[in-house]
Amino acid sequence: MNLPFAGDGRFWACAFLGLGLPVCLALAWAALAGETLSAFDAFGRLATMAAFLILGLAALALATRGRAALFALLCWPASLAAASGSDGPVLALAALAAALLSPRPMTGRRGLARRAGAVVAIALAVLARPACAPLVGMLLVPFPPRGRLARYGRDRLPLAALALLPALLPASLWAQHAAGAGGGPMPLPIPLPWSLYGLWAAALLVPALALRRGPLPPRAERLWLSGCALLGLWLMVAAQALAPAGGLGGLQIRDLLPLAPMGILAFARGRIGTAAALRWPALLPVLAAAIDAVALPLIALRP
Repeated sequence: MNLPFAGDGRFWACAFLGLGLPVCLALAWAALAGETLSAFDAFGRLATMAAFLILGLAALALATRGRAALFALLCWPASLAAASGSDGPVLALAALAAALLSPRPMTGRRGLARRAGAVVAIALAVLARPACAPLVGMLLVPFPPRGRLARYGRDRLPLAALALLPALLPASLWAQHAAGAGGGPMPLPIPLPWSLYGLWAAALLVPALALRRGPLPPRAERLWLSGCALLGLWLMVAAQALAPAGGLGGLQIRDLLPLAPMGILAFARGRIGTAAALRWPALLPVLAAAIDAVALPLIALRP
């Protein structure tokens, strides 16, 4: 089943906005039930939600590989529930960085602009969450062929160092970030039916098994990005361990979501040919998000 009209970024961006916005609003309303917010706080929540949606739209529009996986990550219920807090924009920035770095090969002026945008996105994510520093590893792929290591180091290492600058803040700011890493409302303020979990399990597993066309990145890059994700997990666990006693509720799903774009960039397959066609398994996350867009607001807003 080929859907030529749906193979570009506009389809994924419009699907994300149309299916994600009502869930964001409903879950934010449910999470804030019973709280009294000032106009400034309410505006701040709306601003972070808008930032999450805008950055997510940009990521889906600019990606050349892994759009279905990025869509699934951004439309995951925990991601949409975190959109009204500080975790949502961090996740969207990580997804945007992976999308900007997805072309293979990436050459010319457009390649330079993409890398510059990825540096800004990663630096902002690291500024908000220092444990996201391993996202810098995405700037070092794809690896160069033999004989070009000097040029590779000259071009890439300064960009990686620039993106890491926010992580070199004083140790007191690290402690402040660690203390606030798990603050705010829970990512999912409502219990979800097991049927929705099963739906998302199918929406994630079936495309991974069925969409096996196209080349994977080299094994060295897959190992490198997987190692960076593990390093990020270790840093987040360390941030939890160093936080003041009673200040955190433990490591939560929303803390790990910004690491997922590294896995998507590592395992996203390249296209075969030039036709922008979308095979039906890739639409399963869209189906899951469409069902969530109806079910989750009804569950969240019921009396």
